Amino acid sequence: MRQRLRRRGFLWAALALGVAAVPTMLAATAAEPAQDAEPVLPEPEPDPTAELPPDPAELGRARLEELAARIEDLAPEEYRPLVVEVADRYGVDPRLIAAVITVESRWDPDAVGAHGERGLMQILPSTGQWLAGVMGLEAYDLSDPATSVEMGTFYLSALIAEYGSVDVALAVYNGGPRAAAGWETNPYRERVLAAYSSTFPREQRELLDLAS
Repeated sequence: MRQRLRRRGFLWAALALGVAAVPTMLAATAAEPAQDAEPVLPEPEPDPTAELPPDPAELGRARLEELAARIEDLAPEEYRPLVVEVADRYGVDPRLIAAVITVESRWDPDAVGAHGERGLMQILPSTGQWLAGVMGLEAYDLSDPATSVEMGTFYLSALIAEYGSVDVALAVYNGGPRAAAGWETNPYRERVLAAYSSTFPREQRELLDLAS
């Protein structure tokens, strides 16, 4: 009898040990990766030496600086950023605007023409009033360099779009719509284009500025 009980005790002890080992075996089995599972690779770290994409703002500044260099033989340094920024905004060659100002006022913002034209781009008061209405300007000063360049460039760009020709637009800018007929021999157009095409050495420009 005692032997039977002893045997039963051993059986229950063995069974208990087996049941207790099952969770451990299952956990070990779950922890093992599947044989055909794809290995998970770590994400590559960013390369600190890799070249960053160009900054759009920096590219814009470099472009404006390049345009300013194209008018340095025509425009005083103080006016170059203004001319380049406004001309670029209206889609006009900044060198053309610089040539117009060179012929019109020789960069004197207080210049007054024979017919009352004022400012760097020599805009008539009547034309200035019309332009102010079209551009939505409530107050303006034709002697102010920024206002003169803004109005003159806007007007010239509109004339280029209307006539489809820089040559005709220049004649009309100076002489009104009637000047469009004889644009080929228009002396104002010829002077502006001569200034546009000219290149002066720095020393010659300085002598020219002193003489003006």
